[in-house]
Amino acid sequence: MMKLPQITGYLVSGIVCGPYLLGILSHESVSDLNIIEGACLAIIGLAAGAELHLTELSRSKRQVLGITFGICAVTWVFCYGAFEYTSAMLPQFAAMDVAHVAAVASLGATLMMARSPASAIAVLKEMEGKGPFSSLVMAVVVVKDVVVIISYAVNVELIRMAILPTDTDRPQLLSMVLPVLSVALSISLGVCGGLVLAMALRNLPHVPAGAGAALGGGAAAGVGGGSAAAAAAAAASNAFKLRQAVVLGIATLTFQLAHHFDAEPLLACVTMGLVLVNRRHERADKDKEELHAMVNGIMALTNVAFFGLAGASLKLGALTDMLGAALVVFGVRLGAIWLGSWLGCTSTATSAEYRRLFWMSMVTQAGVAMGLARLAGTRFPDWGPHFQTFMMAIILLNLLVGPPLFRQALVRVGEARAALGLLPVKDHHGARSLGGALGLGGGPGGGGAGLGGGGSGGLGGLKESGGTGEDGVGVDGVVNAAVGLVLGDHTQDKSDRDQ
Repeated sequence: MMKLPQITGYLVSGIVCGPYLLGILSHESVSDLNIIEGACLAIIGLAAGAELHLTELSRSKRQVLGITFGICAVTWVFCYGAFEYTSAMLPQFAAMDVAHVAAVASLGATLMMARSPASAIAVLKEMEGKGPFSSLVMAVVVVKDVVVIISYAVNVELIRMAILPTDTDRPQLLSMVLPVLSVALSISLGVCGGLVLAMALRNLPHVPAGAGAALGGGAAAGVGGGSAAAAAAAAASNAFKLRQAVVLGIATLTFQLAHHFDAEPLLACVTMGLVLVNRRHERADKDKEELHAMVNGIMALTNVAFFGLAGASLKLGALTDMLGAALVVFGVRLGAIWLGSWLGCTSTATSAEYRRLFWMSMVTQAGVAMGLARLAGTRFPDWGPHFQTFMMAIILLNLLVGPPLFRQALVRVGEARAALGLLPVKDHHGARSLGGALGLGGGPGGGGAGLGGGGSGGLGGLKESGGTGEDGVGVDGVVNAAVGLVLGDHTQDKSDRDQ
């Protein structure tokens, strides 16, 4: 049986329970529940920003930035053309004027650059992936999503200038700098929110060392030491829950403030997460580990609400009508990612094996892309809902195809420690790279909750079970065999030569 990311189940559950099938959730109840969407998006943004560690990125910044630029530039250009072409296939967009079509195409192409950090982490955990390829993938994924969110904010402001009614009394120069001001305000709010949250967490009771990851993973505290141990475990659990509540509250407040001031809320929350994990102080590593554990625990709940509501709000009739156009954009995006990855890897002198396989790690989309699509749906009431439905159709296709491709890439570069049974796994002994620092399984054990038992910094601190809310735990044998036939199995030959 094919194992898919958990958010696929949340989306399907929302569709089934929504007003277009069982009707358990009516249109009115879906609208009423949208009030919690801000909290869900705030945590999605915070989690994305918390994966961007500047000191670790600086070690391979030329390679990361080169590949990121290659993928983003080629994907945007190709997908912009695909959206322009498919707009004539969709009645909802065919009647639009040129400016509206260009706005939809630009915004859609920007969202097609996105990649899901949480789903990448889920696959790495499942496959016990570690090594230079895994580290490079995670660095590119996180940087690319930051680029996407900033580009989205600029796109929204440009769309407002191009197609929405403008105030004739507003100075033209002010209209030109509004996109820059919006991004600057979003970043400023994020920095302030991050500093406020850091101060609040510093003044709250601390969770004992090592307890954060266990509590974040949903593990019950042991009480075998008697009443004293039970009391200590209860105190640790209460302290952890209190800190989680503070994280959720301040992140949501930052999101709502950005929305109130007409800035970009998701960018503010990404900046907030970036500030939290890049502060330098004596408890920095422990705070990073605890923050990841807290965010993962919160996301286990908010993902159910967010993706369930996203599924319930989908217009099934429109989704079916858009499937053909979605397949066109999906295919163009795959080709663009392949070309952009190849160009980026070539320009940075990355190995031939990475040039051939890197695109397979960049396909999956989930939280960030869906969140931005939802925001566009509410921000532009005339065409936003149709745009959101179209985006959801494409994202669902990427969500179905992406994880199996990434698993295959890990196996073929020899960084999948978990045996798949169909393809041999090479062994990279003693590899040192960004992966050790990221906690992908190469650093010294400082909080055994890293992806491979690695260090306590970076991606360390992720809980062993569940965690991201986008976890998948296997791969279908048919998908493995099909990808193996397409790409050719050179791994065995290379292993034989090594021996």
